Amino acid sequence: MMNKKILDLFQVELNEGYQNYCKRHKYEASFDGLITYMIDQQLVAPPAVRRFVITKVYEQEYPQHKHKTKAVQMLANRLHISERTIWTALRERK
Repeated sequence: MMNKKILDLFQVELNEGYQNYCKRHKYEASFDGLITYMIDQQLVAPPAVRRFVITKVYEQEYPQHKHKTKAVQMLANRLHISERTIWTALRERK
């Protein structure tokens, strides 16, 4: 479990950094912009984003295909990544 003080400081610093970024670039602050900012600042790693997307799309598509292999093949084609990458992401999900 994360220390509450650290979490609070993270939120304050993240918000301040994002607000300053928006002012500097004349962007309107938004939830989507915050997510992009966090990825750009390397607070969210690209592999975590990929794993999240693979897992969510797989959970939506699997019931329609009823076979893991067919669902994985469809995801590989749709997301333009290898089947092996998808299988690895699905193994790592919690």
